[in-house]
Amino acid sequence: MQEEYYTLPMDLDQLVEGRAHLRCTLHKSIYQHIYLLLVTHFDETRYDATFGCALWDHDFSIMSSLKWKDLIRESVEQTVARYEPRLSALKVKVEMEEYEVMTKANHYIRKRIGVSVDGTITRTKEPFRFFERVFISPMSAE
Repeated sequence: MQEEYYTLPMDLDQLVEGRAHLRCTLHKSIYQHIYLLLVTHFDETRYDATFGCALWDHDFSIMSSLKWKDLIRESVEQTVARYEPRLSALKVKVEMEEYEVMTKANHYIRKRIGVSVDGTITRTKEPFRFFERVFISPMSAE
């Protein structure tokens, strides 16, 4: 497949200077865009306050694990459906793990979430799979 999409992050200096920017496939472009949606919190971008997902608004929330995962799953599902029109038949899953990290000075509990997005690339009818893990909400216990 022809590489016709720009890679992230964008190097605007290259484009302004007329130099070629790195390009990628449709699949890689969609993958990068979903990752950008996942790691962006609401109101972070000036052009659209709803770009992003609720993960960063609720990373320290005190609620049941099941309720929290459902809230994040719904947010990711809505965001991807809204901002990634190149995909259809979306299915989103969220998993959460806790890690204990002990150092000489501190004892940390870190949460790590795994997000998977399955769907179909609308233009080519190919199956698409996204999966990434992200660390969130470091807590310290002494």
